[in-house]
Amino acid sequence: MPSKVSRVQAAFRPTLVLALLLLITACGGGEKPDAGTDATMATSNNPVVAGTASQEKDRVNALWALGAEMNAAEVEQAQVQDGSAAQPLKVAPLPIATKALAPVTVYRFFNRNTLAHFYTSSTTERDSVQASLPFMTYEGPAFQASSQSDSNLSPVFRFLNNQTGVHFYTISTTERDHILSTVPQLTYEGVAYYASKVAGDGFRPLYRFFVGSSGFHFYTVSGSEAGNVIAGLPNYNYEGIAYYVLGTAEAGAPEAPGNHTNTVPVPAAGNAIDTSQPDRVVGTGTPASCTGQAVVNAVALGGKIRFNCGASPVTINMTSTAKVFNNRPDVTLDGQGLITLNGGGKVRILYQNTCDEALVWTTSHCQDQETPRLTVQNMRFVNGNSTGQLTDGGGGGAIFVRGGQFKIVNSVFTNNRCELAGEDIGGGAVRVLAMYQNRPVYVVQSTFGGGPGLGNTASSGGALSSIGVSYSIFNSLLSHNSAVGNNADALRAGTPGGGSGGAIANDGNDYTLSIYGSMVSDNTAIEGGSGVFYVSNNRTGHMTLSDSVFVRNPASRYGTAGLPGFFVLAAPGQPVVTRTTISY
Repeated sequence: MPSKVSRVQAAFRPTLVLALLLLITACGGGEKPDAGTDATMATSNNPVVAGTASQEKDRVNALWALGAEMNAAEVEQAQVQDGSAAQPLKVAPLPIATKALAPVTVYRFFNRNTLAHFYTSSTTERDSVQASLPFMTYEGPAFQASSQSDSNLSPVFRFLNNQTGVHFYTISTTERDHILSTVPQLTYEGVAYYASKVAGDGFRPLYRFFVGSSGFHFYTVSGSEAGNVIAGLPNYNYEGIAYYVLGTAEAGAPEAPGNHTNTVPVPAAGNAIDTSQPDRVVGTGTPASCTGQAVVNAVALGGKIRFNCGASPVTINMTSTAKVFNNRPDVTLDGQGLITLNGGGKVRILYQNTCDEALVWTTSHCQDQETPRLTVQNMRFVNGNSTGQLTDGGGGGAIFVRGGQFKIVNSVFTNNRCELAGEDIGGGAVRVLAMYQNRPVYVVQSTFGGGPGLGNTASSGGALSSIGVSYSIFNSLLSHNSAVGNNADALRAGTPGGGSGGAIANDGNDYTLSIYGSMVSDNTAIEGGSGVFYVSNNRTGHMTLSDSVFVRNPASRYGTAGLPGFFVLAAPGQPVVTRTTISY
């Protein structure tokens, strides 16, 4: 990655070089597109609400957040499926003249004074900047767009921020109009270039971020750069794919936790916990002060736990398992996007068990008690391994939970594992048993696996496993996880069993599995249900699949007809499938 920050500021005709160089000197630069483009639009004269600088920043940031939602909604709407297999429909023809596609290279500079990036498609302007501004580091060609419209391309609109001198780009007409009516410090400059609202052959995603502290946007077409920014710059709020430019998408391009296409609202019970006033803080401001033992100690004491390990991401190596004590009613671990807990391939990372007397037995009905309420949010759990930890059946390479309540928010689980063979053992990442009053485990905006070489592995349930527990999964990504056991329920002599549910393996009687706004892809299982294995033994269980995509979960030894990648035994009429794509 050539630098930590990038922004796309592209157009197709330069302004006067002197004026441009003055602008670059102050702010990071940009050139004005054709003044005649889309000339019917006018800028807003709405007044700015009076208040403190902090209040004004908050107000403007809220407007930008709303605009981001508009852009995401418009791009997602364009990804309408044809209702059968899997290819998105093309964008409806735009009300513009159809011309031959005209690729144009966009060049990138880095302003060492402001940390902003400047992009231009003008070779004349590129050469002038190189010759005249020594603080602008030339980083070469960035990507290609189209300088002319096409029936399947949409105009990308460009604005100049008169207060900061930087540029903003959006493909959304709704966001464009929102900016015109609410953000008067932005001047509309016309159409910069043309791009696509939908993915397809010959196109690659442009990732979009917002830096609220500085009030500017950041764009990059590099999946690896986007991933590094997500991991290393928590003040950069990832806003999803802005649109698609010309080129070939990188395989496995990383993103922020969870699924970002066709997301759905999350119920209040699934929201993150407010930890702004923590009960405990791990660390004293340096990475060295954030030790595995400090995490163990904090979890044992309970309450809202945050970390003070410095401004950069930190990996904390766990040499022993952090255990929740049952007389601590609420335990929340909040990594604020900076903290990775690493089991080193040897240690289960987190353990809660209301029936474990060593953790204080607080009731006579440990199978059904309201507390502890455990939440993990804004965290990464990597290389957990619970092999050999067989209390209550074992499993849960990163996290094991029995009893109380549990939810996962905005977190990532990679390369965790438990036993690789055995009947009724699983949960490479997470294993859950016996929740209070059968309340669901919420899994929200989280990733399990996420790319080749990142998946979680277990005998069954590569990512998630449970017995008699309901899951409510929202806006999450489960990919490249594996169930590697064999012979399912060990009916064949000499085989240990397992191998079901590449991503999810659920078993029990009356319980539910609900998946909303999520992507389940590229998971594998030796036996059944490469994506999802769901068995309700008394056939009372219910399953809901809504606004989700299940794809490339290959056929295994057995499955359910009409549901590629699934094995389902449930109540009549299950699963209930709405606005969901299921295919191999």
